[in-house]
Amino acid sequence: MRIKVLMTDKAMRRETMDEREKMLSAALSDGVEISVDCIKKGPDELDCHTDEAFAAPEMVKMAIQAEADGYDALVIYCFSDVALDAMRENVRIPVIAPGEVTLSVAHTLCSRFVVVTGAGWNIPRTYRRMMKNPIAREKMAAVLALDIPAAEMRVNPNATKEHLEAVCRQAVEQYGADGLVLGCLGMAGYGDALESAYPVKVLDPAFIAVAYAEMCVRLGLRHIPAQYRPFTNDSHVEL
Repeated sequence: MRIKVLMTDKAMRRETMDEREKMLSAALSDGVEISVDCIKKGPDELDCHTDEAFAAPEMVKMAIQAEADGYDALVIYCFSDVALDAMRENVRIPVIAPGEVTLSVAHTLCSRFVVVTGAGWNIPRTYRRMMKNPIAREKMAAVLALDIPAAEMRVNPNATKEHLEAVCRQAVEQYGADGLVLGCLGMAGYGDALESAYPVKVLDPAFIAVAYAEMCVRLGLRHIPAQYRPFTNDSHVEL
């Protein structure tokens, strides 16, 4: 089995993507191959709706290429689920969206959860998107921020962990949360120690998404043409 993970920003070094491959492999069965790549054109990092719009065409192109290269599933490496519907219109292999899948898990495991984003300016964008999801409308208590830009989260791991612990404490004490959703995949792996310190379930979308992708391939779970009408290029933009 081969899973392709697509990152939504182009300013990612190959060695960093290799580190992501090694990290995410921990969530997969032996023999499952994972390949992480970033878009070749578009934003250096994804911070706003405009960035999403510029990243989307490249995500679709890379999805089409990944299917042609024989990959069995795709994972969007972004909690915003960038270009999800467009990708599903253009490929028949499973396309896994971390935000979508993680909210479903939160619905199962949590009574009241908080979503954590990176920088404070991202709170309104995250909140608007969350309110489109019925699970979030029912169970999300707040969107909180680390106030660390996504590109800097892994530069100083200790600082990121300290900020995350402070947000977790706020989620529990102020909002009565029993769940903490890491709403930026730059936080992947940082939440492990929180569950031993606080009465909270930490949901890490990066690992949830790749594990779910493997399950979808094994069980034949994928979108169907009746739901996502295949894209044809007869009268549309050129890809």
